[in-house]
Amino acid sequence: MIFGTTKFKCDNCGKTFRGVSAEWQCTAVIAPVRCPSCGSWHTMPKGFFGFFTNKGLYKNIWKSIDENKV
Repeated sequence: MIFGTTKFKCDNCGKTFRGVSAEWQCTAVIAPVRCPSCGSWHTMPKGFFGFFTNKGLYKNIWKSIDENKV
């Protein structure tokens, strides 16, 4: 399901950008989107008040993406 857009930050290059927010594998977690600057999938949404979401959770998602070469 697509929720709209949100701000993301790339863990690879550090850039922040707006991207489409959609659920990850039928969960309430927002799926990573490809960074427009460096092309990395190692991105995660910014949380409320500028804080970032659970990076440990996204490390597991990134591992899954890397293993499946999305």
